[in-house]
Amino acid sequence: MDIQKKLLILSLLFPFISEVDAQQYTPQQIDQLIAKTFKIADRNEALKISNKTYQISADIDYYQGKAKSLKADISSYLGLGEQEKALKSAEKLYEIAKKEGDNYHCTQAYIAKSIAYAYLGFFEKAIRTSEEAEEFSKKIKDNDELYSSLGQIYNGKAEILNLQYTDPQKTLKYDLQSIEYYKKVKNKTKRNNWLSAQYSSLGITYIDLEDYKPALYYCRKAYELGKQENDSINQAFGLFGLGNAYLEMKQNDSSIHYYKQALPIFEKANDIYRLQYIYDDLGMIYEQMDEDKIYAYYTKKSRELGEIIRRKEKMETDKVSQNILEEEKKNWYKNLYIFIGSIIFLAVVFFFFTIKYFKSYKEEKEQKENIEDDLIEKEEELNHLELKVNDAFAELLELAKSNDSSFLSRFKEIYPFFYNKLITNYPELTTGQIQFCALLKLNFTTKEIAHYNNISVRSVETRKNRLRKQLDISSEIDLNKWMMDF
Repeated sequence: MDIQKKLLILSLLFPFISEVDAQQYTPQQIDQLIAKTFKIADRNEALKISNKTYQISADIDYYQGKAKSLKADISSYLGLGEQEKALKSAEKLYEIAKKEGDNYHCTQAYIAKSIAYAYLGFFEKAIRTSEEAEEFSKKIKDNDELYSSLGQIYNGKAEILNLQYTDPQKTLKYDLQSIEYYKKVKNKTKRNNWLSAQYSSLGITYIDLEDYKPALYYCRKAYELGKQENDSINQAFGLFGLGNAYLEMKQNDSSIHYYKQALPIFEKANDIYRLQYIYDDLGMIYEQMDEDKIYAYYTKKSRELGEIIRRKEKMETDKVSQNILEEEKKNWYKNLYIFIGSIIFLAVVFFFFTIKYFKSYKEEKEQKENIEDDLIEKEEELNHLELKVNDAFAELLELAKSNDSSFLSRFKEIYPFFYNKLITNYPELTTGQIQFCALLKLNFTTKEIAHYNNISVRSVETRKNRLRKQLDISSEIDLNKWMMDF
């Protein structure tokens, strides 16, 4: 690396660059630095660089540098779980791209917004935004930009379905379509980077389908392409997929091997979601191996991250919910003004609709009052029923909610028939799995189990899926009902 390049990188890492210095950087140098941010494992470090390249690009009036820097910001924010910041950067990207008539970056902004909404659980808005991205993509002229955008859109469709825990067979169609688009990209480096990321996603889908041969094949391809392009993040996703596949295949040694290779990369990247998943799985493996100290270590790490994720998700969801409400409120007022304007020109219609409106309002008010009365009555009935709840059952619920260590012992006393039948028919169940069955028997929901045990909803769903396989319970059967009827 020559002295000029070293000085360039160092200057980007420290906020001491003046507008005069910025003039020394060429668009090509800026593009090269932005491209490197996508391969840096430390996403906070990548953000420092992309923020600085944006400032430099603004100083020299280089539009593509600003657009690419914002795209790099979005990638880092999504990886860090900072969905609100990702949405703000995506909106900023859309605004500058719209002014330039840049359909590619308009599409990229909507793709990013769709993924951020999906991660926060706003699935309907995510789907609508993805459809808008697809409409924008139809205006893209450059083939590489078109195919990479379509690949991302179909990968996003698969991710939205996956986050809703739908049948993985449905996501497979979108995963495969995404790969076909990425294969059409002519630029080798870009093609390899996109394919590497998508191969790991496809591998995970095959794991969910319990088809482990293609799962291992695509996860290895993801790792190999990531290594070929010196992309540590894509390598980590490939390793993560291999660890997950071997875990499902009950090859614990191999699972540990690949998980522990991926772990330092995700720790450096501060990818709390992937880290919690790995900690949770490693804890489960070491529990089966009777390695109590290691099991306790990873379980503690998983719970700590689970609490962080829960707080972060609540904060992010609250912020974005408020933004969505404000946006809808603005649209509502806009529509209202149009409506009022139309009324001015149609005075007769105005009176007709006014009378109709007040009539409707009165009926709605009466209906609302009736509903409120019904709700109060039902609430009183529920309170009455709660008073009749068995003391022992109430005590058991409180022990479960507080994650008390005596919960399982007390459960055995209150439900001896269920407990004895369970361990007799399924002697291979671990203590942790028996406790999980007890929570399902008490009809705790997925979210409640996640909340009271300080783990993610995804981890609870994963445990449910594994328990189904171990107990040979069809995915069509409600697991809580099965436990209550057992």
